Amino acid sequence: MELVILGKYSPFAPANGACPGYWVTPGSAGDAGTGVLLDCGPGVLARFQESVGPLRLIRSVILSHLHFDHTSDILVLRYAVSPDGRYRELPDAVTVYSPGEPEREFSLLGYKESMIARTIEAGKDIEVGGLRASFFPGQHSIPSYAVRLEGPSGVLAYSGDSRPCDSLVQAASNADLFLCEASAVEADAAFAAPGHLTARQAGEVAAEARVKKLLLTHLWPLYDERQILSECRAVFPHAEIAKEGARYRVRP
Repeated sequence: MELVILGKYSPFAPANGACPGYWVTPGSAGDAGTGVLLDCGPGVLARFQESVGPLRLIRSVILSHLHFDHTSDILVLRYAVSPDGRYRELPDAVTVYSPGEPEREFSLLGYKESMIARTIEAGKDIEVGGLRASFFPGQHSIPSYAVRLEGPSGVLAYSGDSRPCDSLVQAASNADLFLCEASAVEADAAFAAPGHLTARQAGEVAAEARVKKLLLTHLWPLYDERQILSECRAVFPHAEIAKEGARYRVRP
């Protein structure tokens, strides 16, 4: 399994950055229909073409939740889908999996016959892009899911947005790679408390879940990343900061 970091910042991106978006494939390369896009925030589609390839590779998208820093490029992707096949670089259809709420935001995902929106639920696994996806409810200001992707060569877990909770630990249990939000440093823990993790809490979840490696994402762009990493490594040494454009092998 391979993970490509397309964007790692929230709730806005700095110059030359992008908001959350991650491309996951069963192997080291993806053909059309093989692979899944996890979240699709501002700047992700441009980064996809820079780091992965033409948009035609995108056939399946999983949105952890429907806040715009995780979803706004989906509204642009609707216009890039080309059902009549005139452009080889573009997909002819895309299926988007997401929570069904908030209803207004969910209603924006489907578009004519080219974009199909389907709801995700805890306990209902799906086969998507050559991977098996399982969903675990997080604790956030709107419905949000952690996602566990299992392939022939490893397990990747993604936190979505959530404060610490048991289902987040379950999603990450024994994962080969845990891609986890680190929205705040400890000095700003009160800000994070309603629905996000601090860097230290991300490390605590990783330690409890016994993951092999932790990759921190969803970073406030004005923080010093060295501080984020230091606070996390105090409780989980096998942690790194995600790097936009980087590729990570996910294997036992």
